[in-house]
Amino acid sequence: MPLTLEEYGHLNNFSVLFSGGLDSTAVPLIIGPLTTGSIQLLTYKHRYGSLANEWSRRHIPDLQRVLGKRVEHHLVDHTHIWNEISAARMLRDAIRFKGHFVCCLGCQCAMATHTIIHNLERGITNVFICSSVGGEYAVMSMPITRNKKAGFYARFGMRYNAPLLDLGIQKPEEVEILNSHGMKAGWGKRRSHNGYQPICLLGFQHSLDIVVDFHTTYDPQRVADFLDAKFPIMERIIRRTLRQRGHDPDALIARNLDSWRQEEQALAELSAPGGGYST
Repeated sequence: MPLTLEEYGHLNNFSVLFSGGLDSTAVPLIIGPLTTGSIQLLTYKHRYGSLANEWSRRHIPDLQRVLGKRVEHHLVDHTHIWNEISAARMLRDAIRFKGHFVCCLGCQCAMATHTIIHNLERGITNVFICSSVGGEYAVMSMPITRNKKAGFYARFGMRYNAPLLDLGIQKPEEVEILNSHGMKAGWGKRRSHNGYQPICLLGFQHSLDIVVDFHTTYDPQRVADFLDAKFPIMERIIRRTLRQRGHDPDALIARNLDSWRQEEQALAELSAPGGGYST
């Protein structure tokens, strides 16, 4: 569910699906000063046309200057996870679910799978995506996708939010936030800023939105059906990987669920009469 800025300040830690571009750099700058726990920035790459991945590191020194060494950046190759979830059968999935969205959404499912493993090992209870205002048509940012993903993350004791959407923060405000910390937002065109983030050749299917108002729309039910088909595979990978690393998956999940419930209780008290929540 959407959170207010005050509510974000009652979260303990978080990870970010981090490209290093404007949106994903603005998110930790907005939420990080309100929190005191770990900040995990996760950049994913793959072997199907993911280029200039080191560009994602450009703003890391500045983020650590502003937020401290609790900011950690991880550059992760998730090709093998994506292959198991959907990449190896992308054409069959495109036929079955009647859309090319299975490419980017399958990649995001692989990101989610690794993120959950990463967070369970570290006791991280919050995951932020950097979907921006005006881009909700993208399959990764559609309400049905965010709702489905939120339910899946919740199984593992993690809250899943899109702070820029929750707070209604527009691109110009994001640029101002970076500028206020002496950080450059990079090259911008219309509602897109693409100066300092990796390039995904597969993602160029969406490039027309950068220069003109043209984008594909997707049937929500087909998107939901795709996710429902992939969630069992994702959970199987999560549990298998944790066991291979010497963990008890149920114990880690129980630990996260306990921390998550404590945060939920703090948020409930904040919104209760006399709890300090202001509208």
